[in-house]
Amino acid sequence: MLKNDNLYSGYGKKLRREGILNSLGLGLAIGSGTVFAVGLVAWLCGFFAVWLPLSAGALAFALSSVLLYFLKYRPDDRDIARRVDSMGLEERTVTMLDFENDPSYIAKRQRDDARARVSEVSPEAVKRSFPLMSLKKWAVAVLCVALFLGCGMTTVVALTDTGTLPPPDINGDKTHDIFFTVTYLTDGGGDIEGEPDQTVASGADAKTVVAIAEDGWMFVRWSDGEKSPARTDRAVDTDIEVTAIFEEIGDGSDSEDGDGTGNTNKEGDVDKNVPDDSKTDGSSTIGSPGGDGGEGSSDGEKGDGSGQGDGGQQGDGKGNGRGDGAGGGWSDGNQVIDGKTDYRDVYDQYYDMAMEIIRNGGELPDYLKEFIEKYYGSI
Repeated sequence: MLKNDNLYSGYGKKLRREGILNSLGLGLAIGSGTVFAVGLVAWLCGFFAVWLPLSAGALAFALSSVLLYFLKYRPDDRDIARRVDSMGLEERTVTMLDFENDPSYIAKRQRDDARARVSEVSPEAVKRSFPLMSLKKWAVAVLCVALFLGCGMTTVVALTDTGTLPPPDINGDKTHDIFFTVTYLTDGGGDIEGEPDQTVASGADAKTVVAIAEDGWMFVRWSDGEKSPARTDRAVDTDIEVTAIFEEIGDGSDSEDGDGTGNTNKEGDVDKNVPDDSKTDGSSTIGSPGGDGGEGSSDGEKGDGSGQGDGGQQGDGKGNGRGDGAGGGWSDGNQVIDGKTDYRDVYDQYYDMAMEIIRNGGELPDYLKEFIEKYYGSI
């Protein structure tokens, strides 16, 4: 047996060392591939423990390395003989192995010749025939790729476990959507009831806000053309910035009230710019202040003219004069609830209800939105 031959025993050790290294290399490739596969499945399933893929990879490496050595890379005497002959001995070692138990003179001379030729082999030839590892190029490439994937997957699992990387979203989870900003501004005397600055997830609805005018001001519209003071921006898919526009209400200082009083002097001239408190007042008894009073004309000695505003009651003067001005008033169009109750009588109640809903993060029901819109459209 070659293992009992001192000359050939060294070559047997070299070949066994090569087989062990080949087995470890391919076993490492298999173990690294196992680390990647187990780590990927665990990561996708939401299990971010690094020890699981590493343990599976180590087990696969140990088992595959042992099996590869004993099933593929463990050399026998004939493997050693063929490898020795690869150094240029032209099958002398294999022939010697075949006739190692032959006591004939020819067999003995053949063995002596083989030993002599083996002793003459150069160190360079030994290195070429007995490398440390004899894996093919494709096997080396597979090993490198498997190592890269295994190490990379282990890193991903570890970073996800620490919160540095987000978990996978294989089920379409919306918890990591893009967020947009929704901003409500004001122009003029008014304020925004609700949250003027909001952060909304893509596709979600913003919270309801209401543009509230200050005393002496009225809401006109939003800068994007929306006319209802209460708004809820839905299905937000971009940043939004809109402005509530308010306009100042005139105080009526340049107009006359609805007193259609006519004054008559001896000549019958009437000064329509000077009110006469002694005469009967022709202004409206309900509603808002009337328009400009009409000019009275004198038909008798008393000459008491009575102006009549369109929205007021006719005065009780004895003259025939009638004013052309129109007094203000509330008509049925300004009323709600059976055509009898003024908006003003229920506005505070509806307003408090709306503000409570907004403060609690709720959405205004349609009837409140409609009420607020009609109210602001009537003033």
